[in-house]
Amino acid sequence: MTDSGRFSFLEEFAREQGAYRAKVIDTGQLVIDNRVRLKCQVPVCPDFNRHLMCPPNSMPVEEFRSLCSQYSAALIVQVKSDGFEDKQLVEAEKMLHSIINKTEGRALSEGSYLAAGFIASSCKLCPECVGINSGEPCRHPYQARPSIESMGVDIFKTANNAGMDFKLGLSPEVVYSGLLLLD
Repeated sequence: MTDSGRFSFLEEFAREQGAYRAKVIDTGQLVIDNRVRLKCQVPVCPDFNRHLMCPPNSMPVEEFRSLCSQYSAALIVQVKSDGFEDKQLVEAEKMLHSIINKTEGRALSEGSYLAAGFIASSCKLCPECVGINSGEPCRHPYQARPSIESMGVDIFKTANNAGMDFKLGLSPEVVYSGLLLLD
């Protein structure tokens, strides 16, 4: 059985948790591009250097690329927003975060003890992050996850590679994608 086949049970598990779509792919299908991380700074994202899980506080793209090469499979998880209002978008992001955490927990319980999850956008667990300059630790250290964008993952090309493509901009829906590295 291929590594992606070995983890196919997680696709169904993620959908049971509320995912719109979920698919296991080989890590060779991940597209990692330094220019994606650049978009955290140009134009500067409002979360840049304010969130503990956002750049420059997250690992460099090259380190993430190297780590990905040590994993055999990745689960792409997508959720849809119910609308375009800020509250609806944040709820979709929180839902994705929850699904990634629960699916990571399931992977761990099934023996994939090095599973690592990543969310879309920025962490929304707290109304306001304690921030790097506060000197305070994260309020949710076991739930907080960095975004795939901050790791340099080109989710548009990666989702296309997985047969899960979606549109940006004038689309009638908003799709958020997360990632779970598996081995």
